[in-house]
Amino acid sequence: MNIEKRALLDHAQRCRSVADDLAHREAARRLRAMADVYEARAAGLDDEDGSPEPDRHERSRLADTGDRQN
Repeated sequence: MNIEKRALLDHAQRCRSVADDLAHREAARRLRAMADVYEARAAGLDDEDGSPEPDRHERSRLADTGDRQN
């Protein structure tokens, strides 16, 4: 599992854990929604595996070398 996916899943787990401890229903609902978004983004990383497009780190390196398009 790549580091970005692991980080997203960790964030989702933390959101759910905090939401379970909150008495404020609206805040808990928002945290659970955030967890859903993090999990969806992590699942999206699975879809991107093997794609010919450069990943975020490669795009960053390209931008640092002056290949930036403005």
